[in-house]
Amino acid sequence: MLLMSSVLVACGGGTGASLSTTTTTTTTTPTGSNSNTTTNNNTGTSTATTGDSSTATGNTTTSGARLLTRNVVDAAYSDALERLITVSSLPDNALTLINPATGEQQAVVLTLTPTSVAISPDGKTAVVGHNNAVTQVNLQTASVTNSHNNLNMSVFDLALDAQGIAYATPKTNEIAGALKSINLNTGLVTASLSVVQAGSFYLQLAPNLKALYLLDKGAQPVDLAKADASITPPAWLYDSPYNGDHDIGGATGKGLWLSEDEAYLLTAGETLFRTANTQDQDMLYQRSLSDNDNDPTTTLLHADHSQEAGKFVVILDKGIAGVNTDYRLKTYTAPQLVVSDEQKLSTMNLNNSSNPVIPQFVFFNSDGSKRYALLKQGTETYLLTF
Repeated sequence: MLLMSSVLVACGGGTGASLSTTTTTTTTTPTGSNSNTTTNNNTGTSTATTGDSSTATGNTTTSGARLLTRNVVDAAYSDALERLITVSSLPDNALTLINPATGEQQAVVLTLTPTSVAISPDGKTAVVGHNNAVTQVNLQTASVTNSHNNLNMSVFDLALDAQGIAYATPKTNEIAGALKSINLNTGLVTASLSVVQAGSFYLQLAPNLKALYLLDKGAQPVDLAKADASITPPAWLYDSPYNGDHDIGGATGKGLWLSEDEAYLLTAGETLFRTANTQDQDMLYQRSLSDNDNDPTTTLLHADHSQEAGKFVVILDKGIAGVNTDYRLKTYTAPQLVVSDEQKLSTMNLNNSSNPVIPQFVFFNSDGSKRYALLKQGTETYLLTF
């Protein structure tokens, strides 16, 4: 819930200590191919290249999926570098830059277990969330810039602006659950006095609007909200004009996603809202997905927008009660939300096992010509181009 408060919220005190990095080498043999791994012992990075997986089960064949060397906790895409940016906890703690065209995986070792990742608007810097800490990574050099361990909270979601200010929401509402700003250059942490009880809130930064949009899970019913990011720390502005009139994903909603032009917000509830500088025009409902089944258990698990392609790509979970979850990779025109492509994951098998294929994240490349999905099957993680 977003509340106005005059109570000072603890912000960690000081700038925190820097965290050192270590070197790890990981070698994995992917399905149907070999892998090569090299390690730079001076920088704490390792590079692996994996081939494609091509498997068949019955009448179903899935080819072109690349086996990854690590699991994926969270992910983002850098248009500037044409790299998928993932953070992982198994078999080690790492941020990995993945070239989806070649399969090369360049890992930056992290000293702490990651919870989330965000990248700067120019796609050249990443910030990784941890329990009580954040790590800044230079994506161009694949190296840790600095780390700060003074947050006094476990980071749930992150956003990063062009000036090196990271915004973090906590996993829970302990110590008031305030939204916090972290200056990655100095380590100074400040807590918002008005964006509190923000445990498990998802964030989207709109730099041109100087705003943070939030999925407010503290509201009853769950709502969209906006904070002023022109000041540090951000201050609460207002919530949407609706009170449960439109499905935005409920308390279990997995996020909200901003279009590249910052004109629209797509929610986990399959609904699209317009953004604006003025409150009377902001967060106004536009439409739902054209094939929305009006089932509240059907949600979006992740989405990405391409201005160049004029489309959204999404992971849809039909969540049919009493039946196995039915995952789809779907593409919609934007902002009309007319379906243009669909793939059912129940027809895929990536490693000839009986385990279901579970989607995690989906992205466009920089020009919108390719779509990438990060998928799990059993203990293995794959990158699929489609």
